[in-house]
Amino acid sequence: MKEQTRGMFPVLWVAAAMLCIGLVPQLRADERTEPNESGWVQTNGPYGGEILTFYAAPKGVIFAGTEGAGIFRSTDRGNSWTPVNTGLHYEPGEGFTGVPALVQKGGTLYAGTRRTLYASTDGGNTWHRVSNFQKHESISGIVVIGDRIYVGTLNTGIWYSDDDGDSWQQVNDGFGPMSIRELSSIGTTLVAGTKGGVFRKRVDEDELTAINDDFIGHQVDSFAAMGNLLYVGGYIGNKAELFKSNDEGDSWIRITPKEMRHTVEALAVFGATLYAGTYGSGVFRSDDNGDTWTAVNDGLTDRTVSTLLVVNEDTVFAGTLVGGIFRTMDGGDSWMAVNTGLTNTSIGGLAVIGKTIYAGMSERFVYSVNGGESWLPAKFSSRPNEYLFSTLSVSDGELYTGAIKFAPRAVGGVFRLDNESNALVQVIVNRDLTGIQCLEIVGQTIYMGIQQDGVFQWEKDSAPWTTNFGLKGHRITALSVKGGNIYAGTNSGEIYRSVRAVKQWRLINPNMEVGSISGLKWVGSTLYATSWDGEGVFRSIDGGDSWTSISDGLGGAAVITIAINGTDIYVGTFGKGVFRWMEDKQSWKPIGSLPRQVTSLVVLDGFLYAG
Repeated sequence: MKEQTRGMFPVLWVAAAMLCIGLVPQLRADERTEPNESGWVQTNGPYGGEILTFYAAPKGVIFAGTEGAGIFRSTDRGNSWTPVNTGLHYEPGEGFTGVPALVQKGGTLYAGTRRTLYASTDGGNTWHRVSNFQKHESISGIVVIGDRIYVGTLNTGIWYSDDDGDSWQQVNDGFGPMSIRELSSIGTTLVAGTKGGVFRKRVDEDELTAINDDFIGHQVDSFAAMGNLLYVGGYIGNKAELFKSNDEGDSWIRITPKEMRHTVEALAVFGATLYAGTYGSGVFRSDDNGDTWTAVNDGLTDRTVSTLLVVNEDTVFAGTLVGGIFRTMDGGDSWMAVNTGLTNTSIGGLAVIGKTIYAGMSERFVYSVNGGESWLPAKFSSRPNEYLFSTLSVSDGELYTGAIKFAPRAVGGVFRLDNESNALVQVIVNRDLTGIQCLEIVGQTIYMGIQQDGVFQWEKDSAPWTTNFGLKGHRITALSVKGGNIYAGTNSGEIYRSVRAVKQWRLINPNMEVGSISGLKWVGSTLYATSWDGEGVFRSIDGGDSWTSISDGLGGAAVITIAINGTDIYVGTFGKGVFRWMEDKQSWKPIGSLPRQVTSLVVLDGFLYAG
């Protein structure tokens, strides 16, 4: 891919995640990297993403199952991670199916996915589907007890095999097929957690038995066993609770500390120490069988913990919802992110100012000053998981972002990045702005498209309230301003225009049969509109009074994002990659091969970056 004609340059691939992470097609020759078969090269992050499970294999090897990026393996105690997905099912536009369960029996490593059961006999290098297991079954847990493998599923209860997966039988639960949320064991006893409570199967029993009426009708999220003690975390009514039992569940003792306000998603044990990972409050540690607890969150910047792995008395790994993997080497007293190579970050937006690339990732906001070679977090005073970033916009060399701020109560607002300190500064926050979908900034005026509430307007440095600019009840998905006129696209495929920025809107695309409008961009006096479905891309040369479809070459792809670089036009699609508009041929041409969901595109120094 070294041909070089005007406007069509060699391309480098950047990310292997479902929602791609910092992808970068090379728009000029680059001596630093070589393009792979797809024509794209991965930038060095930003790393992280959602972690579902861990497994510690022999010889210090650690595996991590993710949501969307498959399985990763580390051979250096988590310092770096490598994807090991050969043979796993991949869905263009959606990525690899989630992997909530990993376990090993003998020389075979098993991976339970949201699609079916896989096995590897070469340490994860290659995978094959366990052919005699259900073809389409979402797996929630795998447990090995003696020579038997148990597999918990979300739809058909529990299955087991006594011949290393050659044949499978369903556990007779006596309650009809159940949705198994968690599967674990205490000694030779199998325990299962469901939305309806806790169930048990002893080695000499054929059926599952409901244990303790306290849990019937309530949701179980986690188990752990410490000697003869069984721990369970979940929801009792609408309250997160933690219990322990010294008789395999015949009776329970409540041990929930008042500081543990969120449900316990993960429990892990080493010796006499118990760790609890929560959905919002981080990690807690107990050194007295769960009677007392201490929050241990120093350095843990994502407090939504989904899984834990204890390697020894000092080393613990925490998998999180967004921030990837954290490791402590002092029993939880301090944590640090260990995400190098973990390409599972979902990029919601990209922006460029000068030589700096900015990336918004749900609850994180990062930037790179060296073309993606490394990334740094933006600075802002908050607690972890306090903000949810939704959109980016650049105006007069300054970057703005829409966000939801969750504490002390949920409010929406706009923040500006200070160019000198790379710190986020609050611009405007109030309850009317919860759910900002898009931003357009013109001079001193900020226009905001709100979920279900239409368009809002605010003048910089004015009083901290906004003006509802109309279209209430519409979910605004795209905004653009030109010549004093405002254009707003909705998730219903409508485009409205307000002439001279007054509160009167007119529908200007009544005959455009499309789904959600994903972008509105100008090139000179021509307005381009993109859509999730329908014909993909339209343009208007008369300010929106009439529209022409220009979708040849897209193959029916849903267009998620559009980027303009001078007169060059690029679009990112769902599952079919990136395209460039060829005006002379009146069609779109693919840039390399990138069968992923591309949500954002920017250009810097001749490189096209795709998130």
